[in-house]
Amino acid sequence: MEDTPGTKGFALSIRAKLFLINATLLFFVAIYGYVEHLSLQKLQSLEHAASQNLASEADLLMLRRHEKDFLARKDPKYIDSFDTTFTQLSARLDDLTETLAANDLDFVSSTQTISQTLKQYRTQFHQLVQQVTLIEGKDADTSYFNQLENARLTLKEHSVEHKDINLKLALFELFEADFRYLLNSNAQSEDVYLQVVNGFNPVVEQYPAVAKSYYEYRAKADQLISARTALGYSSNQGLRGQLRDNVHQTEDEIASLHSSIDQEITLATSQVRQRLQVIGLIMMVSLSLFLFMIGQSILKRIKVINAMMKDIASGSGDLTVRMNAQGNDELAQLANSFDVFVSQLNHHIRDVASVMEVLSESSSSSEQAASKSMRNAEQQKRESESVATAVNELVMTSNEITANIESAAQNAQRVKTEAQNALDKTHATGERIEALAASIEESQSHIVSLEDQSREINQVVSTIQSIAEQTNLLALNAAIEAARAGESGRGFAVVADEVRQLSVKTNDSTHQIESTIQALTQGISQTASKMSSSAEQARTTNEHTHDVVVAIEGINAQISEMFDMNTQIATASEEQSMVSAEIDRNITEIAHLAASTFDVVAGSVKCSEQVSGVSGKLKTIVAQFKY
Repeated sequence: MEDTPGTKGFALSIRAKLFLINATLLFFVAIYGYVEHLSLQKLQSLEHAASQNLASEADLLMLRRHEKDFLARKDPKYIDSFDTTFTQLSARLDDLTETLAANDLDFVSSTQTISQTLKQYRTQFHQLVQQVTLIEGKDADTSYFNQLENARLTLKEHSVEHKDINLKLALFELFEADFRYLLNSNAQSEDVYLQVVNGFNPVVEQYPAVAKSYYEYRAKADQLISARTALGYSSNQGLRGQLRDNVHQTEDEIASLHSSIDQEITLATSQVRQRLQVIGLIMMVSLSLFLFMIGQSILKRIKVINAMMKDIASGSGDLTVRMNAQGNDELAQLANSFDVFVSQLNHHIRDVASVMEVLSESSSSSEQAASKSMRNAEQQKRESESVATAVNELVMTSNEITANIESAAQNAQRVKTEAQNALDKTHATGERIEALAASIEESQSHIVSLEDQSREINQVVSTIQSIAEQTNLLALNAAIEAARAGESGRGFAVVADEVRQLSVKTNDSTHQIESTIQALTQGISQTASKMSSSAEQARTTNEHTHDVVVAIEGINAQISEMFDMNTQIATASEEQSMVSAEIDRNITEIAHLAASTFDVVAGSVKCSEQVSGVSGKLKTIVAQFKY
C-alpha cells in the first residue's frame, strides 16, 4: 500500500489540536466569567442599594420611635438617641446616593429630597423638644407648668384671707377647670377652661387684693394654653402635625425610591440574563464550529488509516502486507506501529509453527502419564479411606473406655468422700460416747452419794420417831399426874393431851417419811445399778466404735489407692486417645491429600486433553496465515 492519497492532511498533530481546543475553551470560559463577574457585581451593588434603602426605612421608624418615647416619657436620653439614629441615617443616605450614582441611576433628586425632609424633620423635632421643655420642664423659672403652679398657689393664698363663700366657690370652680385642662388637654377642655376664667373676672372685681395675683395667674394660663396650642393637642395639630406630615412625606419618598430601585434591579437582572445568554450562545456556536473543523481534520486521517486496516483484515491472513502511511501526526505513528506489530507477529507465527509440533508430542506423553497417575491416586484414596475408617472406630472405642474410666474415677472419688465423711462422723460419735460414759460415771457417783444421804435421812427419821414415842409416853404420864391432881391439874391435862396428839401425828409422819425414804433409797440403788450397767455398755460401744474407725480408715486408704490407680489409667487412656486421634487426623489428612492428588491428576489429564485440543486448533489457525 504505497499510494495513500490525502495522508499528509492537517499540519498539526492531534495533541496540538486538542491543546488548541482546550486553550480556546478556557479563553471563552474566561470571557464569559469576566462578563458574568461584572454583571453580578452590578447586581450586588443594586442589592446593596436596596438593602440600604430598607435600612433607611428602619432608621426612620426608629426616629419616630424615639420621638414618641420622648413625648411619652419626657426623658432627654431619647434626644441623644434621635440624633445618633439621624446621623446613621444620613450616612446611609450618602452611601445610597454614591451607590446609585456609581450604577448610572438618576435618583439624585429623590435622595436630596429625602435628605432635606429629614433635616426639616430633625429641626422640627428639636423645636418640639424645646416647646415640650418650656411647657413641662423641670426648671421652675422656665417651665410653664411650674409657673402656672406657682401663680395658682399665690392666688389661693390671697383668696384664703377672705372668708367669702362665693369667692371660695368661684376659686374652686376655676381650679377644677384648671386641673381638668391639665389632665386632658384638648380644644374642648380649653374652651371650658377659658369660660371659667372669664367667669371669674366679675368675682375678682369685688376683691381688689386678689386681682393682682389673679391677673398674674391668668397670664400664666394664657401662656400655657398658647404653648400647648402651638405644640398641638393631637398628632395632626401644631408642631406635632407638621412633624407628622414631614415624616409621612419622607416615608413616601423612601418607599418610592425603594420601588424604583426594585424596578432597576429587575431590569438589570433581565439585561444581565439576556447579555449572558447572547454571549453564551455566540461562544457556543463559535466553539462548535471550531470543534467541528478540528474533528473533521482528525476524522479524515482516521478514515484513511481505517481503510488501510480493513484492507489488511479482509485479506487471506497475509502477514507480509504493510500500511506505509505518510505524515507526522499520531495516526501516522499508529500506522507505523501497526506495521512493526505485523512484522513481529509474522516472526512469532513462524516460532509458533515450529513449537506446535513439539507441543503436540509433549501433550500426548503428558496425557498418558497423567492417566496412569490418576489410577494410582484413586487406589491410594480408597486404601486411605479404609484405614481412616478403622482408626476412627479405634478412636471412638478409646474415647468410650476413657469416659468409663473417668466415670469410675468420679465414683471412686465420691466413695472416698463418703468414707471420709463416715470416718469423721464415727470419730465424732466416739467422742460423744466417751463424753456420755464420763457423764454416766459422774452421775453414778452422785447417785451413790445421794443413796448415802438418804440413809442418813432415814437414821434422822428413826431418831425423830423415837423422840415422838418418848414424847407420847411423857404426855401420857403427864395426863395421869393431871388426873390425880383433880381440878387444879385439868389445864395441865389438856396440854398433856395436846402434846400426846402432836407426838402421835409426828410418829405417823415419821413412819410415812420412813416409807418414802426407803422407796427412794431402793429407786436410787436400782438407778445406780442401771447407771453402772450403762457406763459399762458405753465403754464397750466406745471400743467397738474405735474398731469401726480403724476399719473405715483402712477402707479409705484402699479407696485412695484405687482412685490413684484409676487416675493413672485415665491419664494413660487419655494419652492413648490423643495418639489415636492424632493418627486419625494424619490418616484423614493423607486421605484428603490423596483425594486432592486425584483431583489434581484428573485436572492434569483434563488440561492435557485441552492442550491437545488447543494444539490442534493452533495448527489450524497457523495454517491460515502466510509467513
